[in-house]
Amino acid sequence: MTNYLASFMFYTGVSILNKQFLTTYWAILEFPTAVLAFITGSVLIWYSIRSFLINWKARKFLVDKSDKESKEIELKFSEKKITPASLIGIGFTTTVVEFSTAAPFIAYLTVVQQFQPTLGQLLLLLLIYNLIFSWPLFALYFLFVGFQTTFEKIYTRMNFVLQMVSAFLLPILFFIIALLLIAYAGNSFF
Repeated sequence: MTNYLASFMFYTGVSILNKQFLTTYWAILEFPTAVLAFITGSVLIWYSIRSFLINWKARKFLVDKSDKESKEIELKFSEKKITPASLIGIGFTTTVVEFSTAAPFIAYLTVVQQFQPTLGQLLLLLLIYNLIFSWPLFALYFLFVGFQTTFEKIYTRMNFVLQMVSAFLLPILFFIIALLLIAYAGNSFF
């Protein structure tokens, strides 16, 4: 529901912004936008390299430890009990965090905006997208309700794998985004 309402507000806001503001003032905003893209890209490059190096050192530290010490450290951080309230909190937080990085979703909204659907069509298109997008969360919820102890074991393993993947994948993703922002700024400047 959070994603559905947020997507409707986002679509409406972008639609109004596009019609009333950007088409009128883009000539004025192009240079400041390019400067902002360059600054953001530079900060993201610094952040991605820094994060990658920190994560690499942390992983090397765990590898250098003995197997017993590594397992004790992993166990210390992985022993968490999941309650229904924390599961809802995880879902809400994930939705909010994901929404800001949802490039496919923004592309979908862009395509939908080009067709200029009626309000009913828009609500239906957003519902279809959100149902397709949210089914893994629904599956996790029903797995949690039906098989709580199994779910906690699966969640602990998934969480460990996702932390390891995100520790190295996110800095690379941020670096690629940074290069795209700097390329956009370069095209605007020259």
